[in-house]
Amino acid sequence: MTGKRDFEMPRALGALVLVLALVAGAGTARAQEIHGFVEGLGGARTVDGRTVQAGDYTAEETRLQLRLSDYGDDAEYFSRVDFLFDQLTGDQARMEIREAWMLYNGWSKVDFKLGRQILTWGTGDLLFINDVFAKDWESFFIGREDQYLKAPHDALRMGIYPGPFNVDLVLLPGFEPDRLPTSPRLETYNPFGGRLQGVVEPESRLDNGEVALRLSKMLGSWDVALYGHWGYFRQPLGVAPVTGGVTLFYPRFDTYGASLRRGLLGGIANLEGGWLYSRDDKDGDNPWVENSSVRWMWGYDRQVATDTQVGLQGYYEYMLDHDLYARGVAPGMPVRDELRQLYTLRLTRYVQYQTLILSGFVFWSPTDEDYYLRASVEKKLTDALGVAVGGNFFGGTQDQTLFGSMENNDNVYLRARYSF
Repeated sequence: MTGKRDFEMPRALGALVLVLALVAGAGTARAQEIHGFVEGLGGARTVDGRTVQAGDYTAEETRLQLRLSDYGDDAEYFSRVDFLFDQLTGDQARMEIREAWMLYNGWSKVDFKLGRQILTWGTGDLLFINDVFAKDWESFFIGREDQYLKAPHDALRMGIYPGPFNVDLVLLPGFEPDRLPTSPRLETYNPFGGRLQGVVEPESRLDNGEVALRLSKMLGSWDVALYGHWGYFRQPLGVAPVTGGVTLFYPRFDTYGASLRRGLLGGIANLEGGWLYSRDDKDGDNPWVENSSVRWMWGYDRQVATDTQVGLQGYYEYMLDHDLYARGVAPGMPVRDELRQLYTLRLTRYVQYQTLILSGFVFWSPTDEDYYLRASVEKKLTDALGVAVGGNFFGGTQDQTLFGSMENNDNVYLRARYSF
């Protein structure tokens, strides 16, 4: 895994200025609200690694978040800004604009949402096929709140409804990669060692922009959606030779998919699938670029007892042209399975009038022979004050698999938040 890039302050501030200018002309506001929270997060390792020791911090930070919402007759504005004081990295206080958008709904069947925003599609619970938008995996693995799994995008979203179906069209003018684990927080697996010369992102040009499309409709009791995406992988799954080593890059790919969701036997069932077409490896014979694949998953979630929720999922990746890929793998290098399987179990228990939440989530792959366990206890002490204690535990038999590569990163954390 490679490091996350630095936050691009000029671009985010430009988006904020644009949104504020649009809001200024949107008419007299009827309501304005300011909320937020102050939060402290501390985390530490429980195991030794190759370059780290048990007891080393994985998180040591204080966060202030401010949220401002405002709306008028035809427009709505929302911003969410974080100020982060991170002692672990030694950085000075940093600001990240996680959201700053204006929604215009002055037309009866069309609305526009412009600015920095969080985008979420698909039906999976912490599993993603047609949700092709950027994720923050480092936050996910060290105990930050689940909202931080989704990284923000600068985007224009247009919604068209009602009609034969609802349409969501998203234009992404700039590339946003996944935010991957980095040291000193987490130890990562680098199969290239000192030969890795860096990671190259797509150039910031208009013709490198991305487009995502969703069509959705209720058909009887079924919630049906079709998806399309034309852009790039969010992780650097391409390898290119350079003088003295290799660089990683983000291959181009298209996604075409569908999902179904409905109530079933007292719970909620979902099915989702997608075809990921690798435009930089159309023939599937380049082992250094991610192959095309077909992916699908099922899920079922229901309440099994009072205040007790259970969720099950199965996820599958079938690599296309696997024989051509395997033929090109260098001797001594591991060969990926043609069919990868992953299963999840979520258990949630609410007690003490739902002020205490016990939660566990397990990822297990029989093909990768690895696992990841997330466990937490959250307690609401007052309406404004809450604490959470939890842990992240990884295991696997091979360094190159998703959770096997994280085996030396078991950690526990304590998070306290005061909301206002």
